[in-house]
Amino acid sequence: MNKTDIFVIAGESSGDSHSARLIQDILEINKNLIIYGIGGGRLQEQGVKILFNYSEINYIGFANIARNYFHLKDRLEYTANKIIELSPKVLILCDSPGFNLRIAKKIRKVYGGKIMYYITPQVWAWHKKRIKQLKKYIDTCFTILPFEEEILNKEGIKAYYSGSPVLRHCEEYLENANKEERKHKVVSIMPGTRKEEITRILPTLNEIGKILVLKHDCEINLICSENLGKEFYSKYINCDHIKLKLWTKESNLNTIFNSDFVITKFGTSNLECAFLGIPFVAVYKASLLNYLIAKMLVNLKYLSLVNIVMKKEVVKEYIQNEFKPNNVIKETEKIFSDIAYKNKMLSEFSMLKERFDKEKINPAEYICKEV
Repeated sequence: MNKTDIFVIAGESSGDSHSARLIQDILEINKNLIIYGIGGGRLQEQGVKILFNYSEINYIGFANIARNYFHLKDRLEYTANKIIELSPKVLILCDSPGFNLRIAKKIRKVYGGKIMYYITPQVWAWHKKRIKQLKKYIDTCFTILPFEEEILNKEGIKAYYSGSPVLRHCEEYLENANKEERKHKVVSIMPGTRKEEITRILPTLNEIGKILVLKHDCEINLICSENLGKEFYSKYINCDHIKLKLWTKESNLNTIFNSDFVITKFGTSNLECAFLGIPFVAVYKASLLNYLIAKMLVNLKYLSLVNIVMKKEVVKEYIQNEFKPNNVIKETEKIFSDIAYKNKMLSEFSMLKERFDKEKINPAEYICKEV
């Protein structure tokens, strides 16, 4: 049996990136640790021995998960068995609660190490039954949104605010960032990393890109997931003026920072835009079935993390039937022409940063004490 200190599970792109930074911090404290995991290129770069890529468990939507039930069940069994076999001192679960909480439940009775959750499930938004699961199966939770620690503590869950890895990454980038010279307005499009999302969102974004090129002579960037490659995205693009840019840790932020406006799906990218001080609009379109189910389960006024944390509409959200070229074009043009409107949004972004600036724990130091 191989000696294993830590086992980490990241089930999607942002989780891979955030957990990789956590592992980097851990290895700076103790470089001799042996780490296995499920994840992608970011974790692999840190020397983590990857058992399989997160793409094998990265499904979104109720129907899609149901279609891939047996494959997911197989990956769940395999992962649980490997954790038991390797017997790491600490298991780090990162985001992806659908998979990770099932792992925690499956191994809890036979696994003697500590189970720690980094980037905890958003139980304040939906799936409140997960509060009981966190309490029953998880030893320690590390939250990344400023209000989550209090919510979990009130439920009797051991939780600590560990700061936002997105804010940390953006602040590090801004230390040496420079604006590029350009002749045209630059709009960047971020359609996500999951095939199911991209196939529904990108055709509309393609139309928006074409209109912006024709009407405003804009430069259009499309940020592509390295996991899928430019070829996958190009199938939905029929405008020669839309530049496909492959996502990397630094180029992603550089593309956002050198944009005048960003059109992005909900998620981590919303915070990236806000922390870099770039105006954006959040868009999304799910299948009708998934949308109706989610609408029944999610009890939120807003879906963008910026609006959720600020408890008001700071940026526009266009979902389902509201996600139309005209609506997004109108918001883009307002940012281009209305300086007061743009500055108000940027001012709100500054106040958002202040919300994240509160006492925090260093999760790497905490974890290293348990290894």
